[in-house]
Amino acid sequence: MKKFTLMIVAGATALSLQAQEVITEAHPTNYRSWALGVNVNNTFFFGDLSSFEPEKDDAIDAGGIEIGAGLHLTKWVAPSIGVRLGANYNSFSGSNGQIYFEGNGISGNIDVLFNLSNMFLQGKMQDRRSALLAGAGAAWQNSKSFLYDINGNEIAETGVADRAGNPVNPPGRSNQPYLSALLEYKYRLTNGLDLDLGFRHNFFGEDWLDVFSVSRSANDQFSQLYLGITYNFGDKENVSVVYTNPLDDIYATVEEVKDNFEKLTTDDDNDGVNNFFDKESNTPEGAVVDGAGQAFDADADGIPDYMDADPFTAKGAQVDADGRAIDSDNDGVPDYRDQEANTPEGTMVNFMGKTIKQGTAGGGTAYVPSIFFAFNSAEITAANYQRLAVIAKVMKANSDLKFNVVGHADKRGSEEYNKNLAMRRAKAVVKALNQSFGIDEGRFTTESEGESDPLAEGRYSVNRRADLNPM
Repeated sequence: MKKFTLMIVAGATALSLQAQEVITEAHPTNYRSWALGVNVNNTFFFGDLSSFEPEKDDAIDAGGIEIGAGLHLTKWVAPSIGVRLGANYNSFSGSNGQIYFEGNGISGNIDVLFNLSNMFLQGKMQDRRSALLAGAGAAWQNSKSFLYDINGNEIAETGVADRAGNPVNPPGRSNQPYLSALLEYKYRLTNGLDLDLGFRHNFFGEDWLDVFSVSRSANDQFSQLYLGITYNFGDKENVSVVYTNPLDDIYATVEEVKDNFEKLTTDDDNDGVNNFFDKESNTPEGAVVDGAGQAFDADADGIPDYMDADPFTAKGAQVDADGRAIDSDNDGVPDYRDQEANTPEGTMVNFMGKTIKQGTAGGGTAYVPSIFFAFNSAEITAANYQRLAVIAKVMKANSDLKFNVVGHADKRGSEEYNKNLAMRRAKAVVKALNQSFGIDEGRFTTESEGESDPLAEGRYSVNRRADLNPM
């Protein structure tokens, strides 16, 4: 029933959000969508004359790899689709074994890009470092080429030649459109910079570039391998939209909702605070926690109450790993209020740590520490033996000193039960001093206050104690 109610609340919240604009992590403003890039490339020509002619005469110094450069501006209109404008300078050459050509061209192109990486759902792995793009587009090129014989003599300039080598058009620079296709791999170096490695193939509808036309190929073609750098415009903390996928964000959001829903309905440490709000998901059973699931630390000494041997130390007091206020001279008075920091062991002191002269202890001014107990327990814990050691040293140094041990309990339980429990605590203190430190039981009297004399209202941990009052 609880889960059903939470689902109704979540659904109602989603409907209310439809009435207003909600900017989520997948919103376009959270990504970089404009990019400017440069590249260097090499050109491989295919046509009547080609860059790699196996029967090329050794006297021909043309063909092979030619170098070019390019500049492009890209706008991603969606994580999967972009538009690119480019400008390029290319040089090209080729031969058929007996003649060869050399030329260069300046071109402008427009491409439509498709982000192939977004064809697959990546789940919650949204921090991508790479992307694979494919594209197709149209271009226009202005070029100039020269045709030479094997001896390097110019035969013709740019212009379509017939099979006899006679130019059809007047020589000059040619202007012609062409189509191209590309495949590009991008790697994110930083949020702003990408490394690009790509391949582009260009298809011409004419046979003008190599200035010669034979039956081998009706139209010219050339390919390019390019390496470049792209800068993505945008805020420093944002990445390019090319590295994200809306389905990723949806998937991650669904997973987050599922995780949070599970957290709202589970409480792994059984402290009464569900996992969604619980900042300490491993508090032990029985530990008192606040609304955020954090164990209470009443004295703010950094030790939670369930581990604190002294849960009521003064603010700012230096404590040990068990939460006890440090007492450097072991006189029972912690350093933060000890006005005589180096009293000899066994010296009687008052609550300020000042020495009490022999013969005046019976006035009730001597200070000895209280012994604290766990809930519903009369067992002396290890943390309290340091206090018992202080008491034992004082009693051994003052042989006429006697104590009335008064047991106390918190308000939980019946009054009669707490009266008996408090007496058992008082007797446990006497027994421990006798058996562990050899103090004669005849130097003690015991009584019980039960729950009637709390030290602090509502602080059960300090009310479960035994006080030793000098007689």
